[in-house]
Amino acid sequence: MQLLLAAMALTVSPSLADDGTVLARWFDALRTTDREALADLLADDARIILNDLGIEQTKEEFLGSLDAWEEATGSGTDIRYRVEEELDAETVVTVCYDFPSNSVLTSERFVIEEESIRESNQTQIAESCDGL
Repeated sequence: MQLLLAAMALTVSPSLADDGTVLARWFDALRTTDREALADLLADDARIILNDLGIEQTKEEFLGSLDAWEEATGSGTDIRYRVEEELDAETVVTVCYDFPSNSVLTSERFVIEEESIRESNQTQIAESCDGL
């Protein structure tokens, strides 16, 4: 049984296997396109900002875009992240989106209040995930 648990632990990205923090749940739900979990994690007045695309979305707009996300990412996307800075309700992370055909490295700033994401602000920093 212990060998089985160890093998299962090795198949999950370390960032997705941690303690159930808001960001761990967010990236796991994003990886699997779990609409219900994403809706639960976003505050009602949440804003999702994708700087490189010039897009700012409300919670409803973001949830409405998940079909396109799911189609674009396929079933083989891995998401890894590293927390860079935590200040009060704000957390800055470096994120690797390892898609089936390419990788993207981003810097993302989250404002988290009462276990809900009030804002996600994303900027691409590289077209590969070298170093993460």
